[in-house]
Amino acid sequence: MGGERPLPRETELSKRFKEMSSQPKEARLPATYLAIYEQAKLQHKWIYDPKLKRWQTPEEFFENEKRYSGGEADRLSRLQVRDPMDGIKASYVQLQDLKERMELFVQRVLEYYKQPPKRT
Repeated sequence: MGGERPLPRETELSKRFKEMSSQPKEARLPATYLAIYEQAKLQHKWIYDPKLKRWQTPEEFFENEKRYSGGEADRLSRLQVRDPMDGIKASYVQLQDLKERMELFVQRVLEYYKQPPKRT
């Protein structure tokens, strides 16, 4: 068989294996992660995880998935590509609600201490 190369010696194979195993490996992302990233980029939106209540830019999402690829089994199914303004609006509503509750509490405290102490 004329054109075949001779097998490299075992030491050469060992050397190549060591070189290859010492090089950093690029994490391969499952296609679904890439699809979520690309969808968010194309639509100029962010990725939201409602369970963790966490927003990520497409770039942050991509970098995190490269580093920590895998994760929970139900993670992908719960991720949403959304307009980050939705998060800002929801945060504002929560702040308003918290402010109103705080004001009611302050009012109750002030009213309580306006009254003379009761003797028992």
